[in-house]
Amino acid sequence: MAESAPHASVGRPPLRRVFLECTSTRESRYNTGIQRAGRNLVNESVGVPGPWRCTPIFYNGRHLEEVDELPLRAAPWVQRANSTDLLRRAFHRVRDRVLRVIPGEAAGEVLHSQQLEYSLRRAVHGTHNALRLLRSLGRPTSKRIEFEAHDVLVLLDPAWTVDLSRELQRARAAGAEVWVVVNDLIPIVHPELAPEGSPILMDKWLRRVLPHTSAMLGISRTVADELRVHLARIADSVPRIDYFYLGAGLDGDELESLRLAEVERACDSSGGTVYLIVGTLEPRKNHPLILDAFDRLWAEGVNTRLVIFGRLGWRSDALARRIRTHREFGRRLFWFEAGSDMELDYAYRHVTALVVASRCEGFGLPLVEAMQYGLPVLASDIPVFREIGSDYPMYFDLEEPGRLEATIERFDEAITAGMTVRQAPRRWLTWAESARMLLDKVTREAGEELQSSTKRS
Repeated sequence: MAESAPHASVGRPPLRRVFLECTSTRESRYNTGIQRAGRNLVNESVGVPGPWRCTPIFYNGRHLEEVDELPLRAAPWVQRANSTDLLRRAFHRVRDRVLRVIPGEAAGEVLHSQQLEYSLRRAVHGTHNALRLLRSLGRPTSKRIEFEAHDVLVLLDPAWTVDLSRELQRARAAGAEVWVVVNDLIPIVHPELAPEGSPILMDKWLRRVLPHTSAMLGISRTVADELRVHLARIADSVPRIDYFYLGAGLDGDELESLRLAEVERACDSSGGTVYLIVGTLEPRKNHPLILDAFDRLWAEGVNTRLVIFGRLGWRSDALARRIRTHREFGRRLFWFEAGSDMELDYAYRHVTALVVASRCEGFGLPLVEAMQYGLPVLASDIPVFREIGSDYPMYFDLEEPGRLEATIERFDEAITAGMTVRQAPRRWLTWAESARMLLDKVTREAGEELQSSTKRS
């Protein structure tokens, strides 16, 4: 059980107890995007000095309790998909076969419906939650977090599949504030670019947590603005909405690599340029657009390479087959499905440029990571990249055919002419600074209220 907050010294407010809920991050084996951000924020928050005491917590199936093993770590070299991924891919294969046997618009609409996918996801996650509950029966109830007035509970994870309503209600009844971090609204704003079923999952999650929410935080101003617009449509009362920024920096403690020699060979630029993609293979990341551009460049005889770091995501099986069966695979086209931070660090230091062609994002972690290395960035012209990258990237219009290809050709021509295209590194927030920004946001207003009440008493 977490300790009570210490009494305030004369004229000094007491430390705020901040609880970071990180159930999904704690359980995830992946080392991409949201998972990397969650782990870094949790690991750094516990050591950031300030008028708070930070405690990572997770939902064990019955109640919230303190995480007992820190720092949180990924298993970056495990390439096997988890059970949910395997079931989803199996369903998609069966669905494709059924539609080949029973073609028709009506059958396609039913088998591709959001409601069907949502129902399947709900069944799978329901099984996981039941197992979580069974495992929790052997854990002592004394580990349960007992909330107090002026505590702050931060839902750091996108816990769409876990119903925390009872715990949120218990926290609010004790006088604690509840803050919800929102990574993006892509499933709702761009449902065609999100996994089937996830728009319903996210909508239900938002409606479930809203009645217990004191305030919300987007991971960028773009997300916060979209959140205000959306909540104004669905809620009678909109909570306070603010934003903070994620940090950048790879894990310096992760010094192992199973395939560094392979990464070194892939990123060898002695014979030409090398371009890097970092991100899960999924529709909104737009990998096919980039691969199409490189196919044309290779057909024209341009000596360039493309290196992909990212696990196989949803609705990308055809893309995966295209990559693995490509005539340049292993020669000028490389794909690392699971990689350590050490391997990614090497890639950032040795490739020619990063390419990000996303149609939408909540932040853009690879962009700020590349900025720290002084690595040139070719980026799709979307609002959040303009917000985060400002004038650092070279932007290209996704709707203008051939624009990316032309940009790559200009880069190659500059290097052939002997020009230096590496840029001066641009500083970004460290993960510790990002954690401080988060903690400052969630404690500032309530801290001022607490200090005022202390003075009045």
